[in-house]
Amino acid sequence: MTHGLPFSRPGQVIGLLGGSFDPPHEGHVHISREALRRFGLDRLWWLVSPGNPLKRHGPAPLAARMAAARALLVHPRMAVTDFEARMGTRHTAETLAALMRVCPGRRFVWLMGADNLAQLHLWQDWRAIMASVPVGVLARPGQRISARLSVAARVHAVARLPAGQSHALGRADPPAWCFVNVPMMDISSSALRARGITADVAEK
Repeated sequence: MTHGLPFSRPGQVIGLLGGSFDPPHEGHVHISREALRRFGLDRLWWLVSPGNPLKRHGPAPLAARMAAARALLVHPRMAVTDFEARMGTRHTAETLAALMRVCPGRRFVWLMGADNLAQLHLWQDWRAIMASVPVGVLARPGQRISARLSVAARVHAVARLPAGQSHALGRADPPAWCFVNVPMMDISSSALRARGITADVAEK
C-alpha cells in the first residue's frame, strides 16, 4: 500500500465513498455494493475521514473506526483507507487532488447519498469537486426530490447522465454526474449512536 492506499492499476475506475463511518454499518456496505454494480466500478474504497468539518462534535477515534470498517467490509474489490489522515487533507476537494497526484492514470468516481447532493453547495470548493471527477449519487429514503432540486443539481443539470447510462459514468469527463434509485436500507450512523452503538462497540 502506498500512502495507505489499496493496490490499484492505471486505467481502473475506482469509486470513493468518504465519511466518518461513526460507526460503519450494513447500509454503507449495501450502497457500496450497489455503486460497484450500477456505476461499473473496478474497485471501491472507503475513505475514513479524521473528522467531518460540517459536524460540531468529533467522531470516535480513527483507529476504532478503521478497525470496525475493515471488519465489516469483506469484499475482494473493496477496501478501507485512512488516506486523508495520512495526507492531512480536511476537505474532499483537497483529498481528490492528492489522490490524483499519487495515483496517476486511475479514474476516480466520487460517491454520495442523495442527502449529500442536497447540501453539496455547502462543501468547501464544491465546484472543484464537480470539475475533478464524475459523481455517482445513490438515492436515500426521503431525499430524492430535495437532491434533484439542489443547487449543485441545477448548476450542473446539463452534465447529468441518465440512469440508464450509469455504467458509463466512470469513463465520462467531468463535470458528469448520475443519479440512480436503489433499494435503500433505512439505517444511519447517527441513529446507531443514539442507541449507544459506536465504532468502539462495533469493532468488538
